[in-house]
Parts: sequence; C-alpha cells; structure tokens
Amino acid sequence: MLQEKYSSKLAMALGGRKLWMLVAIASIVSNLMLSCKMLNTSTAEKTIVTPPVVDKAFWVHGDEVSPEYLEQMALFFADQALTYSMDNIAGRVEVFLRHVDPAAYGALKVKLTTEADRIVHSNLASVFYPVDVRIRQKPEKKVAITGDLISMVGEKTTGKRRAIFVVSFKYTNGRLYVANFEEVFNEADPFNDQGVPAGDSAAGSPPG
Repeated sequence: MLQEKYSSKLAMALGGRKLWMLVAIASIVSNLMLSCKMLNTSTAEKTIVTPPVVDKAFWVHGDEVSPEYLEQMALFFADQALTYSMDNIAGRVEVFLRHVDPAAYGALKVKLTTEADRIVHSNLASVFYPVDVRIRQKPEKKVAITGDLISMVGEKTTGKRRAIFVVSFKYTNGRLYVANFEEVFNEADPFNDQGVPAGDSAAGSPPG
C-alpha cells in the first residue's frame, strides 16, 4: 500500500513537471515569434518629428499648425544648424536633412555637406543663443529667430555678433518640412515683406 501511495505521488509530480515544461516551452516559442515580428516590422512610416524638449502645448489641424509648434520646431532646427563642433557637425547635418522639403533636398545637401567638410577641416565651432522669436503664418509659414552667434576655432572664441535667421516651413501630408533656412540682415523686416533682398547667405548653410 505504502509503495503504491509513493508511486502515485511520484507519477503526479512527474506529470506536473511535464506540464510546466510544456508551458515554459510554449512561452519561449511565443517570445521568439514576438521578437522576430518586432525585428521584421518596418519603421519607415514613422515620420512624426518633435523637438527634444517640448515646453509649450501646440495643436495641428488640417493644413494649419499652431504658432507654438512653429516656434519650437524653428528653435530645434536653428540649434541643429548653428550650434556645432567638428565632432558633431556630420550628425547635425544628417538630422537637418531628414526634415528638408524634398524639392530643396539636393541643393541643401550639397551646401550643408560642403560646409561640414570645411568646419571639420578648420576645427570650427559655433554656438547660437536665441533671444527673440517672431512668427508669421501666412502667406507662408516662417519664423525669424534673433540671437547671439558665437564663433570659435577649437575652444578659442573668435567672434560674437547679433544675427537673425529665418526658417521657412512647408506643412504637407501631416508633416512639417524645412523649405529654407537663411540669415537675413533687416531686423525691422525679417520676412522681407517690403521686397528688399534678404542677403546672400547660403540657404541652410551654418555660418562659419
């Protein structure tokens, strides 16, 4: 009787162990399938762009975006273009180009990569500190950013000046593109409403 009792308990224990082994194997297979699915999932459609730090609420409705959205994105792109060193300029150019209007991409890529090569070769650096932002929604979405631009060679400061940069945007299919980025020299009319030439700075090129 005692032997039969122990034999019965042993059989139950072995059966329970087999059940848990089956559960564990099923869990492992499930996790492997989920991992494969995640690895094979395309992320090409993820086109939402937001600044690294969002400190103001904004809205997007149809073909319109709030002034706060334009302001924060303009500050983000200005930082990418105007605050750099020889060590990070290539990465900043790459980020900037991801969000350029396709119609302007080719020309801007040549200008930006050429400028990046010059920055690396000459060990240049720059820092831009915004002090004022002006926004215009129509007829084109533009943001004028005024700030102090500090130029350096290595770690030595070589110049500081007040500068104005205008970021022009194109909003289409739910995405905001940079259509143009240029320095302007008319503080009273940064959007060139009076038809005065803005200057001959290369659009999109970080100043040296």
